[in-house]
Amino acid sequence: MTRAENDPRAPFEQLADDLRERIKSGAIAPGEKLPSVRKLAEESGFVPVTVQKSLSLLRSEGWIFTTGRGSFAYDPESPYSPTASPVTAEQFAELKAQVSELSKRLQALEEQQADRADS
Repeated sequence: MTRAENDPRAPFEQLADDLRERIKSGAIAPGEKLPSVRKLAEESGFVPVTVQKSLSLLRSEGWIFTTGRGSFAYDPESPYSPTASPVTAEQFAELKAQVSELSKRLQALEEQQADRADS
């Protein structure tokens, strides 16, 4: 995607439209990580601020979601997608119990290791 000077759309809209079409067509698969802002700027010829504005628009429309690891094409199956089901209290309690059990097992293994080192 390169900027079309004679295009009446704003530059951020041009890029957003291109990315939206790539997601719709499957060229960017559901859950796939998008290139970084810097990489998109290099590929498209737009400045990083324009890329960020495009990504913000796509986020607001639900085409992508962003985590601390980057921006991803929307995937309803992803636990990180904006529409992912929240963890229930029951699921949280089960996870908490599992972590507690693993913590106890780890402590026992560390104590065994320390006893062997002392011998």
